[in-house]
Amino acid sequence: MKRLWGFSCVRVFVAICLMGSAGVSAQNWPMFRGPNASGVADGTPTAVTWNVATNENILWKTPVEGVAVSSPVVWGDRVFVSAAVSSDPASNIRTGLYGDVEPAKDVSKHVWKLLALDKRTGKIVWERIAHEGVPKTKRHPKSSQASATPVTDGQRVVVSFGSEGM
Repeated sequence: MKRLWGFSCVRVFVAICLMGSAGVSAQNWPMFRGPNASGVADGTPTAVTWNVATNENILWKTPVEGVAVSSPVVWGDRVFVSAAVSSDPASNIRTGLYGDVEPAKDVSKHVWKLLALDKRTGKIVWERIAHEGVPKTKRHPKSSQASATPVTDGQRVVVSFGSEGM
């Protein structure tokens, strides 16, 4: 089992928390930490507790193949997430405290993806493969090959996959 985003999972899960009684907010969240990189959703009461296992304050959950430590971004009715899918079934992210930080040894073929999900249902609307191949650089054992958060202006979505390109 891999431990990502504070809960155990076999794959990356995208989970959207309910925003108070207003349901899903209409505010766009176009980049890391949202509008103005402030981490603040103006005018929207935000859940301060949630529990994925019991679905407390969770609107939906969607399994997404691969591993990512990037944040989702939102524009209109879409949630955009990135992921890197390793062909090595033993590949994982190390968690916890430890002294060594040797790079992960996973040099298998990867697929780098960008996905769009419906904000209200969590259904995957589309998926685009950005790149396929063996990573040009190794990753930190606590990170992934999909670390950078996508960004959008409502017309385009851009994501950097490091040495693999945009």
